[in-house]
Amino acid sequence: MKPMGKVRAAAICLLASVLVSGCTHSVHRVAVAGIDNLKDLQGSWPVEAEAEQFVILGIATNTDFADNAYARLLDLCEHGALRAIEARHSTSHGFLSYTNRVKMRALCFEP
Repeated sequence: MKPMGKVRAAAICLLASVLVSGCTHSVHRVAVAGIDNLKDLQGSWPVEAEAEQFVILGIATNTDFADNAYARLLDLCEHGALRAIEARHSTSHGFLSYTNRVKMRALCFEP
């Protein structure tokens, strides 16, 4: 086999492995808190915040992404109180990498 034939065969194998690996998505958990005694929703509005963490080859740099999402949620309800908080943790898998996502929703009640 000629040297260019080996390179071409290796390139085809690499391309095939990338195409065959595919992507998947997974929801790990959904947690809801603060829904006790929610009778009157007057004076409330929905707020939402998201954050993500990219991981490649098991190496992550942003390890406080969930805290960042919660801090953004608090910023959106600066003078109120958060109730009915929903936190959704999911992962999208790619080739040798994945992305963790946290999406938080809540109702902001003005005092």
